[in-house]
Amino acid sequence: MVYGVEFIMSIEYIVPSLRIAALTDTADREALEERLAQLMELEEDRFLVGFHQQVQKECEKTWHDRHIKLRTFKVNDLVLLYDSQFTKFLGKFQMHWLGPYIFKEIIDGGEVHLVKLNGELFLRRVNGSRLKLYIGDPVQ
Repeated sequence: MVYGVEFIMSIEYIVPSLRIAALTDTADREALEERLAQLMELEEDRFLVGFHQQVQKECEKTWHDRHIKLRTFKVNDLVLLYDSQFTKFLGKFQMHWLGPYIFKEIIDGGEVHLVKLNGELFLRRVNGSRLKLYIGDPVQ
């Protein structure tokens, strides 16, 4: 750096590539062969890293698929709805589950219609992954 000005040089001029060396005829045959061997080794390393990354992703997917809880609901089942406001602000002594509600129908994509115990329709459709089966007597 000279007086606050940084001189930027292309990396190809610092470490000449095969193309630059061939065009300028500045490198000898041994240097070109050594550079070619380095590039081939780099390509092999890149292939191995991609292969290991693919194997890692497959392992994570199988682990995730193994830990999915299958939830099946029937019409008129009693379910509890997870209150999603607790994802940001955890309340230690507050209820995280709302309900019970009556399961009415499922729509494409996993959306669910719920009905309150007094018979009025729940205002919004909810994602089925936020539900769990209510076991017990409904409290009115």
